[in-house]
Amino acid sequence: MKICVFSDIHGNRLYFDAALKAWQNMEIDQYYFLGDAVGYMPDSGAVLEQLKTLNAVCIKGNHEAMLIGALELQPERDKIYQLEKQREELSHANLTFIKSWPTSWGQTLDGLQLRFIHGTFTDAYTGYGYEDSEFAKFDQPGLDVLFVGQTHRPWKRQNAHTMIVNVGSIGLPRDYGSRPSFAILDTLTKAVEIQRLTVDPRPILDDPREIHPSVLKVLERE
Repeated sequence: MKICVFSDIHGNRLYFDAALKAWQNMEIDQYYFLGDAVGYMPDSGAVLEQLKTLNAVCIKGNHEAMLIGALELQPERDKIYQLEKQREELSHANLTFIKSWPTSWGQTLDGLQLRFIHGTFTDAYTGYGYEDSEFAKFDQPGLDVLFVGQTHRPWKRQNAHTMIVNVGSIGLPRDYGSRPSFAILDTLTKAVEIQRLTVDPRPILDDPREIHPSVLKVLERE
């Protein structure tokens, strides 16, 4: 079985469309989304509809939690996030869709025990699992692969029992501005590969609408 795990789209329909196009030729059996469909960029509604079409297993990220009131949304930060505006614009169906997402997901596939979470085990919404942090040493007997997002920087590490895979970000990569990333796991060979795409950000940069300048600067990185 081949699964695709991805995260942090943040309303970036252009980059998500590029990923969807790439996935068409990959014979993927199941999709898992690690949260943050919303925030930063304005096409969250379209992104949510595409997630439904994929029939992806979705879990909440910190931006969904702020959107629905499970986490505090600070007004100064929302000048960048644009979540209050998006809450008003999203349909009732899409808000209900988001509220149905769990904070983490566990599943066994072909004998592999997998766990999916946005942040870290100790902080599901706002924990940051960087490659050089203590989190990277996380190891749990019986857990084969732990998939996380949140940092927008992909990496993977094999510990004694557990492989940790940070899948990076589709919509707002923070190491390479125009190279969204995701992970592919073959449950039979147990191989995990982080893949990247190159997307031209100019359609967004030429028509930024209400996107905050700090977000545009991330997309401009090379």
